[in-house]
Formats: sequence, structure tokens, C-alpha cells
Amino acid sequence: GGARMRWLGILLGAVSLLLAGNSLALRLREETAQLRKVQQLLVRVRREIDVRRLPTGVLLRELADDPDYAEFPFLRETSRRFTGVSPPAAIWTEELARWKGLKRFPESREILKELGGILGSADGESQAAALLLLEERLNRLLAAAEEKSAADGRLCRSLGALAGLLLAVLAI
Repeated sequence: GGARMRWLGILLGAVSLLLAGNSLALRLREETAQLRKVQQLLVRVRREIDVRRLPTGVLLRELADDPDYAEFPFLRETSRRFTGVSPPAAIWTEELARWKGLKRFPESREILKELGGILGSADGESQAAALLLLEERLNRLLAAAEEKSAADGRLCRSLGALAGLLLAVLAI
């Protein structure tokens, strides 16, 4: 009975370490996916301003109502609070500060802050040009983040497997 329990403990410990490594790798992938979602948001905002020439209030309402961006509650709150009297930058910045997402990518949070500062700040053509520059910065950030996330994910999985194996060897 005791030997079986010991083996079961060793097995469960090893498996839990392996799963912990996989869980960390998954979290890294999810954060990178959220960064991709920021990229989609930026492209959409630029397109809506450049092609459809949407007024800021209408654009904010459409983004807030779009289920694709439900993970960005600052959009909904900015839209709710925006009166159209002045550009939404101050509201956007406040609501973005309350949001807890993308902590691992502070540069992307800065890009989001700049996006809010661009909205409604100038004519549509100037906004679209500024958004294009912001998009290029985000694309570089995303490429680096995806590369790092893949490498860190492999490292987490490998360390989890190695730790599990080490636990099993030491316990034997």
C-alpha cells in the first residue's frame, strides 16, 4: 500500500509540474493573441476613419458594440462617457489605466494610449496617417512578441517536463 502511494505521489508531482509548464506557455500565447487583437483594432480604426470617414462618437459606439473587442472594456466606457464636445483622449486614457490587460507588453499599452490621443484630434486624413505610423510600430512589437512568446513557451514546457522528470528521479 505505501509503495503504491509513493509512486502515485511521484507520478502526480511530475504530471503537475509538466502541466504547470504547459499552463505558463498557454498564458504567453493568450497574451500574444490579445496583442494581435490590438493590431486588429488599430487597423479597423484607421480603416473606419480613412475609408468610411466615421465621426469619432459613431466610431466609438461601433467599437464598443463589436463583440470582437469585448475584451477591451475601455472602449465601452470611453464610448459611454464621450459627449462629443472635446476629443476623447482624456476619457480614453482614464479608462485604459483601469484596464488590467497587456501588463507584459507595456509598449502596447502606450500604443493604445496614443491611439486614444489620435481619435478626434485632427481631420480624418491626418488621423489616418498618424494611425498608420502607430500600426507600423505595433507590427514590429507584435513580431518580436510572437517570437519571444514562442521561445518562452517552449522554455516553460521544457522546464516543466524537466522538473517533473527530476522530481521523479529524486523521489526514486
